[in-house]
Amino acid sequence: MDRKDDMDLESLKNMLSDVPDTDEFDLDSIIAEVSGQAPAKAAEPMPKAAAEPEKPVEPQPAPAAETKAEEPQTAPRNKKDKTAKKAAETAAAAEHESVEEAREARIAAREQKMAERERRTVQKIAERQARREAKLAEKEAAEQAAEQQEIVEEAAAEEASRKASISRKQARAARIAADQAEEEEEIKLVDPETAMHAARRRSGILSFRSVLVLILAAAAAYLSFAPSFEALPLPVVLDILQNPTIGIGALAALQILALLIGIDVFGNGFSSLLHGRPARGTLVSFAALASLLHCASLLVFPDQGGVAVPYTAVSILLLYAEMREARGRSLAQARSYRAVCEAEQPLAVYSHYDSEIDACNAVKCPLYDASSFLTEIERPDTVDRFSLIYTPIALALAIILSLVASFNCGEPVRFFWAFSAILSVSAPIGLLCAFGASYKNTASRLLRSGAAIAGARQANLLRGTEKVMLLENDLFPTGSIELEAIDNLGRITDEQILGCAAALTESAGLELGRVLTDTTKERFGITFTARDVRLVEGGVTGAVGTSRIVLGTAALMVKMGVPIESGHKGQINMYLVVDNALAGVLTMRYQTTKNTYKAMRLMRRMHMNAVLAVRDFNISPAMIEEEFDLRRGFADQPDPAGVDRLLNPNYAKGDAPAAILTREGAGPFMQVLRGADKLAGAVRSALTLGTFAGLLGMLIVFYLLYQNAADALPVMNILLYQLIWYIPVFIITQQTR
Repeated sequence: MDRKDDMDLESLKNMLSDVPDTDEFDLDSIIAEVSGQAPAKAAEPMPKAAAEPEKPVEPQPAPAAETKAEEPQTAPRNKKDKTAKKAAETAAAAEHESVEEAREARIAAREQKMAERERRTVQKIAERQARREAKLAEKEAAEQAAEQQEIVEEAAAEEASRKASISRKQARAARIAADQAEEEEEIKLVDPETAMHAARRRSGILSFRSVLVLILAAAAAYLSFAPSFEALPLPVVLDILQNPTIGIGALAALQILALLIGIDVFGNGFSSLLHGRPARGTLVSFAALASLLHCASLLVFPDQGGVAVPYTAVSILLLYAEMREARGRSLAQARSYRAVCEAEQPLAVYSHYDSEIDACNAVKCPLYDASSFLTEIERPDTVDRFSLIYTPIALALAIILSLVASFNCGEPVRFFWAFSAILSVSAPIGLLCAFGASYKNTASRLLRSGAAIAGARQANLLRGTEKVMLLENDLFPTGSIELEAIDNLGRITDEQILGCAAALTESAGLELGRVLTDTTKERFGITFTARDVRLVEGGVTGAVGTSRIVLGTAALMVKMGVPIESGHKGQINMYLVVDNALAGVLTMRYQTTKNTYKAMRLMRRMHMNAVLAVRDFNISPAMIEEEFDLRRGFADQPDPAGVDRLLNPNYAKGDAPAAILTREGAGPFMQVLRGADKLAGAVRSALTLGTFAGLLGMLIVFYLLYQNAADALPVMNILLYQLIWYIPVFIITQQTR
């Protein structure tokens, strides 16, 4: 067989398929040539890319098919070409792979760089966010620290202020205690009944003598006014303008007679000054002495100028005012001593500073020492302490201004006129009568209510109290609490329910126990004895026989988990639990009395709050506010431990008693506080007005003396000035009735 026949065309085609698809080889032409067919038309050469124009590729026609004789010689050459081409292809593929690997490496490196850049960017953003959050957190922490520091500083400031306030109060209390200890050394106590009779007798004598002094003052005023008024009849002999020697002598005689009638008051003015305790009466004594010296100067130097009529009528009127003040004070002390004598077991009213609540409370406690209240009555009062300051100032100012006014005119003899004129207004009548009349009115009112107060100094202490401590008897006196009904649930009898409740409450020392015990006796019920009695919030617990008993309010039952029915509005129910089972319900009636209702309303008008020192679990601030129609927040009630502290008999021991009570209840208690408030207010207002009137009058008189305006300083003008400034003091005094 021919070699050509032996060749498999398909194998040849497969072998030649590895030849690169270029313009130099045309597979279809080669196959046609081998199979003896006409060769196909050579394909048009594909132009090269524009990148290589200098090497154009010439089209190569497909080689003509060889003859069968030449076929054995072409086979080896094709194999060599194929091997070379295959090696070139392998090298090209290797080169291509290396290029691709390099390209992939560059891409991977670029991606790695981008990833690293992104990672760094994210890291920077995270770091920036972390720094921002750290700054915000630091700022918030700083703000919180600042706020906390402000809170701490405010708390520290409040605490310091509170401690300072407490220290001031304690210093004030220590100062008062020191003054009291010093004053007690000079106080001599006598029997209350003896002191009462002595004060009453002295007040009667002063009343009679003051009337005589007032008559003499009216006579002196008539002798002073009549020469200036033709309508007033006056003998020529007594006319001070026509016969000055006899007229001035008559006025001096009236002055001396008035001083003899009130010699004790006149002498006390100088005595108190010599003992280092100048009083208001000292100014009166010096005014009377200056008036006598002025009369003498007018007789010795008739041509000295100035006023022709001395201020005798004014000085006698001031003596009358001082005598009326002493009379009112003596009468008020007599009434206070009377209250002490009538009381068998009096209660004392104290102004006690409670350091636990940082407030001053008005409290009722036993009178620890019977002589302590007598000491407070005899103790120097508010006006006496005020006089220690005002009197030396007024006296020194009068002397200085008189010297300046007299030497300014070049006539030193006018000193007596100037001194008498200035002293006549230095002690206004309102200042002299600032305490006696108000104290007398207050003592009279309190005596009718069953109480007595020591004076304006103690009244001022009571006026400064912030809260009033009220006991059970103050709110609901004896007879105002009643048992209304018993609701038996069938476990025990009504008598047993009542007896158990009475045993618990009476053993606890409640006023409610006395009421239930009396009710049990009235019904001929059974009386029990309770043991292990203990007061809890909202009730009382204990044991009766072998049973455990609990008596309390609805709130205590809810706390214990005992199911109860809601009571009717306005009812006060007590629930009795026997061995953890509800046995009965007792309905109580707390009836307000007329006097107690008035006392609570009076407390409301005085803007004072109540502290309920009661153990009765039925009495609560809400109940008191509802029963007495009071504002919300009027009453306050401490915890059981606080109640025990308030009810301690030695709670106010060490304080000076400000008043005493001879009757129980809130009525006398509130009358004492009301009287103290009025007395302290009246004395303070009178002293303020009197001080202003005295200083202003001294300056006005000095100015007129300095200007040598004698026509503006007659006796009538001085008297009118005194009376005008006494009118508001008189009105204030009448408010204490």
